[in-house]
Amino acid sequence: MSSKKSADLSSSLVAVKGQASPSADATGRKPEASPALSPVSAPLNFKVDADFRRRFRQRAAEADLKLNELLREALEAWEQKRGLI
Repeated sequence: MSSKKSADLSSSLVAVKGQASPSADATGRKPEASPALSPVSAPLNFKVDADFRRRFRQRAAEADLKLNELLREALEAWEQKRGLI
């Protein structure tokens, strides 16, 4: 028989998938949600050549952006250039 005791968990400690709150960072502040990003995400799947993929990922990393943030900024810049927004 095992002599280990299991911890009692309260229901407030269990997160429901998709409803967990972000954890606080070392300063105790919670990360701020980006207002530009929609709360509901949908996949966007397409293929690009290896050089474009490398450049895109490199530029996102250099700007400290997530890939979807860089894509959003690129679309907005394209729309502005053409007077669409």
